[in-house]
Amino acid sequence: MVYSEFERALLQTYFSVVDGPEHADIYLVRNLPAEVAATLNGVYSRSSKSMRDQFLDRLQQGLQAQGRSLESLGPPAPAVDALSSVMADKSGQFLKTYAIDHGHNSLREGSVVHLAVERVSQLVTRFVQRERRCSFEESSTRYIPFTAEMHWRDPDVMAAGGDLAAAYEATLRETFALYTTATERLLAHLQRLRPLAAGEKEGPWLRTLKAEAFDAARYLLTPAIFTKWGMVVDARTLGDVITELKSHPLAEFRLVGERMQQQAETALPTLLRHAKGNAFAQSLQQLLPGIVRELGVAPAPRHTGPATGHTELLAFDPQLDDRLLASLLFEHSDQPFTVLLQHVQAMTAGQRQDLLTQVMQKRGPHDAWPLGFEGAMPFEFETVLDFGAYRDIGRHRKGLQQQQLLTTAHGFAVPPLMQEAGLAGDYTTVLERAAERQHLLAQRFPHAAGYVTPFAFLQRVRIVFDPRQTAYFVELRSGPEGHFSYRQVALDMLAHVRKVTPLFAQWIRAKEGSAFLGRLDSEMTADERRQRRMQAAGDA
Repeated sequence: MVYSEFERALLQTYFSVVDGPEHADIYLVRNLPAEVAATLNGVYSRSSKSMRDQFLDRLQQGLQAQGRSLESLGPPAPAVDALSSVMADKSGQFLKTYAIDHGHNSLREGSVVHLAVERVSQLVTRFVQRERRCSFEESSTRYIPFTAEMHWRDPDVMAAGGDLAAAYEATLRETFALYTTATERLLAHLQRLRPLAAGEKEGPWLRTLKAEAFDAARYLLTPAIFTKWGMVVDARTLGDVITELKSHPLAEFRLVGERMQQQAETALPTLLRHAKGNAFAQSLQQLLPGIVRELGVAPAPRHTGPATGHTELLAFDPQLDDRLLASLLFEHSDQPFTVLLQHVQAMTAGQRQDLLTQVMQKRGPHDAWPLGFEGAMPFEFETVLDFGAYRDIGRHRKGLQQQQLLTTAHGFAVPPLMQEAGLAGDYTTVLERAAERQHLLAQRFPHAAGYVTPFAFLQRVRIVFDPRQTAYFVELRSGPEGHFSYRQVALDMLAHVRKVTPLFAQWIRAKEGSAFLGRLDSEMTADERRQRRMQAAGDA
């Protein structure tokens, strides 16, 4: 975007970079009130604009409502005055002495930055967003269409040239071409299937149909597609993230780590000084695959056609119901946990049921589960699901999630809507060709091959959630407005939990049954809420 001189000066006050590079455009958000910064972070999911452009748009809208122009603000105030510079220098000396030299890492957690990370691949995004100590807000594939120019080309593959580079480019070209066609045809199919009803508002109806079409079409996207996200993170955690990125075998990951560090150091000149590639982490990238081969663990048989995911329960606490009840009582007693557990185990089944009913009967629709429900061994699941769904499941970072290297060996999911709209044939043909090309690339570039593994392909993921997080996940992700694939994972998890811990499971409020355009009601309701807020603001 081309900015006027005044806009450029204004943006320089609040963003560390005004004209960023085509890829990995990372900049610091500064000098903004906390609520304004949080708002800009939150609008990422439903806007294709950068945070800088959103800032200008919202500022101009507010001024126009007052009958003013942008230039009426006068010259932007300097970002840092002389006194602030002195204070920053003193702070830097203090932090170097205690946080760096003496290793008091808790001091590093008190310094927080807000980074905007734009035009980076889905692959590096998923890697960074594994971190459980950050807050993220990302663009949604449900609300934002993509363009063919938004793809990362791995430089090592491109340098290899020949069949490998050709396979990479062909996969991006063919999958995205069908994505574009499918989006239009799926939307037209839904408009015929579910026309606007009398009395309905067109805006929420059209948003719902577009989201449904994008949910199916996104299976043709690849992790090379660019996305953008906001990241709020303390200095200690950011240092760890940068070290992981700079230790990674992929060039893009190292580049993103370097640019994160460059931008964050403008606000944290001391605390990130020692973030660099780690020799131990780098050695594990070579060592562990070799150990797998030495153990004789054979690769999974390749199945590159349509396939169905599944979820298995690997481990659970056989005393979970009793231990959860004892855990609920623990903070309100002075007895050891073992004594409380004995008392609970001495109860009849009816008494345990009554006790849990007393605890849970007043829980409201938005109330969190009591903390005590974390007080038993976790559930350990292994699920084979499409990467598109895992992008959403991976956001549940309160627990352990392990994802294997992206592959096409487990086959691919076919969204029901793709079949209903008559696109299954083209869809299958394109993905089968993508599987062959990805396999060719993976033989020499196993990590870079992840960039051309379309979202539709199934991946194996291990998920370890405590009981409280399991219940939260099932309640949230089983909603009718959710994506059909991760919704099925949530319902499968619930089915396993019901078999082994029925007392606990009966209080999980899952939304079961089939759902067609399940988000339509929520879109209509959200639209009405927005109208009420706008009306209230106008009255004020």
